[in-house]
Amino acid sequence: MNYPNPHAPGCPWYDITLTTGAPNIKWCEQTLCQWISEPANTWSNISYLIIALIIAYISFKNKHNHQMKQFGPIIFFMGMMSLVYHLSNFYGSQILDFIGMFSFVGWTIGMNLIRMEKLNPKNLMKFNITYSIINVILVHVMYMTNLKFQSLILIAGIIIVITEFMLRNKTKVKYGSYFTSLSLLIIAFGFSISDGKRIWCHPDHHGWFSQGHAMWHWTAGLAMIFIYLHYAQAALKPQENR
Repeated sequence: MNYPNPHAPGCPWYDITLTTGAPNIKWCEQTLCQWISEPANTWSNISYLIIALIIAYISFKNKHNHQMKQFGPIIFFMGMMSLVYHLSNFYGSQILDFIGMFSFVGWTIGMNLIRMEKLNPKNLMKFNITYSIINVILVHVMYMTNLKFQSLILIAGIIIVITEFMLRNKTKVKYGSYFTSLSLLIIAFGFSISDGKRIWCHPDHHGWFSQGHAMWHWTAGLAMIFIYLHYAQAALKPQENR
């Protein structure tokens, strides 16, 4: 395990990165010698924050159940953790970024397990916390053994698609929002891959829409609306008294 420090000596995040470790991936955007080390990848997380606030407002205004009310705060948390990671760009903040993502995919897997009658709705938060803890342990093991722990999110995505497919005949629902969210996430993943593979790569550009990984944030943030609309359907909402 030997990941290069993206920060230059004397820069704000250099010492903590030297002490705790560097992230296991370097996105295209040039790491600047300032407190906000990746401006484009940092500020593009505003997408998640705005959409999370909209979702939370709708959830409470429409008096959705407790499980649905968790989604807005989870997306806000995910956006904040991603913002902190790209702002600081060291291993400790990268773990926070993944905790945010695990909380999102954990909620989605948990909601599908509720629909499959494999999980009590009241235990959704406990399930999500347990899921995140297990995955954080896996992240550190994979970090120490030079394995790409980004694959854990891909695996979670596959589980979500499989469980959704298994539920297709259980309740009558409309799948327009679901397929829209899936299409947006695939596009977002393409943006991120193009950044990581240096296909879309202009290191010295720091505008909010200038980097492939920043476009991942904007596009995936938009997908969160459609994920919410899918689960907000009356046929999917778990009953509080179950």
